Amino acid sequence: MRRLFLALAAVSILCIVLIGGVSVISSLLVEPETNIPKSTADPLTPTNGVTGESLQDLDRSEASESAGAEAESTEISFRLMGNAANVASNVAFNVEQSSRGVGASPKTDEAPFAIVVQDVFLYAGPDFSYEQVGFLRAGNAVRPRACTPGCTWFLLDSNHWIPSEAVGALPDGLPIVDVETTPTAAPIVFVWPTVTPTPPPTPTAEWSGPRAKEYAILRRGPGTIYERVGVAVPGAPLRVTAQNQAGDWYQLENGAWVAAFLLDQKPSELPVSANIPPRPAGARDLAVTFSSPWYACIQSMSAFADDDGENVQQWVYRSFRVTMSIENLNTTPVLPVYRPTRWIITDGVEDSVETASWRAKDSRPAAERQSILYYQDASRPETWYLLSLEREQWVKAVEFEWNGEVHRVEYTLEEARNQQNYRDCGPSRNGSDG
Repeated sequence: MRRLFLALAAVSILCIVLIGGVSVISSLLVEPETNIPKSTADPLTPTNGVTGESLQDLDRSEASESAGAEAESTEISFRLMGNAANVASNVAFNVEQSSRGVGASPKTDEAPFAIVVQDVFLYAGPDFSYEQVGFLRAGNAVRPRACTPGCTWFLLDSNHWIPSEAVGALPDGLPIVDVETTPTAAPIVFVWPTVTPTPPPTPTAEWSGPRAKEYAILRRGPGTIYERVGVAVPGAPLRVTAQNQAGDWYQLENGAWVAAFLLDQKPSELPVSANIPPRPAGARDLAVTFSSPWYACIQSMSAFADDDGENVQQWVYRSFRVTMSIENLNTTPVLPVYRPTRWIITDGVEDSVETASWRAKDSRPAAERQSILYYQDASRPETWYLLSLEREQWVKAVEFEWNGEVHRVEYTLEEARNQQNYRDCGPSRNGSDG
């Protein structure tokens, strides 16, 4: 009996302790700011309102609901925090995997950037008739993906088009957009350029024959009187097959002719060409001019130089002088002595010819200064005198003949002047009329 009583007492104490613990826990779960309604009536007076027992039940109910709500809120927060942690973990994992290249999609080669060099509109298609869909200022960078044939328009990453003149430092090797077969809003067809490998050059043997020393004009025949047909640059190999009679022009394998002095490593023996073109009509090897005609009355013994440079005394009634110069238009040298070949003299009725020509005294011999050797070489102007003019005579013409060419200049009385009468120098001082 005693044992039973002790057991009941122990159970009762345990229940009281449990009930007290529950109350303490409930009071801790109640919001501090929660105002528990209290009865305003006298606690000793019964009322129809909320009793003290009911109030305790209400307090317990509200505390229980508050605790449940807080627990539910806490659970939701834990769930959100868990989800956020999972997301962060996944993002970190993906970033790490991407940086390591594990599980990431393969990266394609990107086209190089180009710089916009002027303010420009962007267009919906590769033509100014398309709609303007954007605007770029000079200095912006773009990435062309492709271009139209001729690369007059570029397709950008944004699928907009830009004219080529607005882009500087254009990239090479872009695919070509087949615009003609591309319908509106259809996928763009890229035509990649076909790369054809260039075969290595075939080695050739080193040329050891004649070469051009300088720019050499090629002609249709052996002389500058023939038409030009081409030019050989310095160092160009020239295949020589024949020459002319004089050996100063070479005929090439293609039939053209070149002056021999323009070649290095000239061939030692060559046959004379069998197909030399005929000489063009009216062609000249020289350009001869006679200038500054002049009459002078002298009537005295005067010294003049002959071809050897010796001074010779001559009686002169009236003289006629003219300045002569020559330019070589061909390659045949013009060697001394050259001088006026003929003086045509007239008195108005009859003509006569004089072949003697004189130079000023103390002149060097012609052989020392008259050499025109090459093409475009020229003589220095030289004055020649006709001495045997009588009282009523004047010079009608002067001629120079060389290599079958006759160069002639005619004069009238009005084309030569002096301070005295150029036709009559007065009575002869030697007692004769002429």
